[in-house]
Amino acid sequence: MVEPEFRCGTGKAIASLATKLDVEYNDFMQDWSYEIANPNEIEKYIELYKNLRDEEEKFVLMETIIQATEEQNGEKLFLNYLNIVKNFLEIDFHIHKYTIYYWACFDTEDIEDCFKISVFMRELLIDQQKP
Repeated sequence: MVEPEFRCGTGKAIASLATKLDVEYNDFMQDWSYEIANPNEIEKYIELYKNLRDEEEKFVLMETIIQATEEQNGEKLFLNYLNIVKNFLEIDFHIHKYTIYYWACFDTEDIEDCFKISVFMRELLIDQQKP
């Protein structure tokens, strides 16, 4: 699989989301979108995502949503939120291509050494590459 062009969140998008989510943000939070992810707040993230129009904010918030999905307690909750995430990713694939690639964990052959969500991200990326 060819690695998509690298993309990361902008400071402006992060600061805006920190205000909207009422969470901490400072310049030393290198992985902000992952650091603030709370699996118990995933519904709030999803509702905010539905209302966002700014692609930079969508990009950053999706990283948080995926992390919160990955951290769900139990298979039922994980699969429930995974279906929501997959729908968002399919609709906004052009925004999240690099994020999907990251979570697909293609640099590791053994899928058991990856994230829970990796197998689904691999499938999504492969499906999007089909003509």
